[in-house]
Amino acid sequence: MTSIIHWGVESARVVACAKCTRAIDSKLLRDEHENVPQPGYIGSRYSTTGLMLVGQNPGVPNLSSLAKADLPYTQALRALRDSPTKENYDGLQSVLRTFIPSWPVHGAYFPLAECGLELDDIAYCNVVRCRTQANAPPGRLLTQNCLTEHFERWLSLLKPNVVIFIGKWAHDRASASVSRFGIPSDFMNRQRSLASAERMANRERVVRLVRASVGLVEV
Repeated sequence: MTSIIHWGVESARVVACAKCTRAIDSKLLRDEHENVPQPGYIGSRYSTTGLMLVGQNPGVPNLSSLAKADLPYTQALRALRDSPTKENYDGLQSVLRTFIPSWPVHGAYFPLAECGLELDDIAYCNVVRCRTQANAPPGRLLTQNCLTEHFERWLSLLKPNVVIFIGKWAHDRASASVSRFGIPSDFMNRQRSLASAERMANRERVVRLVRASVGLVEV
């Protein structure tokens, strides 16, 4: 599924994207340093599971530990953009394997271990590939541009068996695209007002869907 695609070129295409400007969305955070578009991550065993996680948009590191780790990550992104070779793509993947475990999506937001999976078993990207000022929700035009330019393209290339959105915002903006591809999906409900019993029920439902979709239990 993924082996015949030059993912270095595909990822570089995202990092180099200049379709949107602050004229489209005043909250867009873009520069030639740490704030470049982020393509996402494709685990080495993704083709055996087809599990794709989808978040809102990349966050701005607000902890010193994350900010420090962000520097080699964004440096690897720019290196791939400027020279989309296999070596630079592998370098980015290596950085991501050490960086992603510190992201909330890896631990607090998605029950990876409960699904019987590891980081190499998943693909991860965001609906919108650019950061926004103060982590503000991306606007309508910015979101639509990224959906049509990148998200739907990656759906067609990755051909996931199941898509799990991290949060209702991502689900509400991109689930229609996923449905058009005929892909089952659900979302992790991160609303703070959610009762603990509802939160647990949502978590268990997502785990059942994932395990069934990747062949770990009977459908």
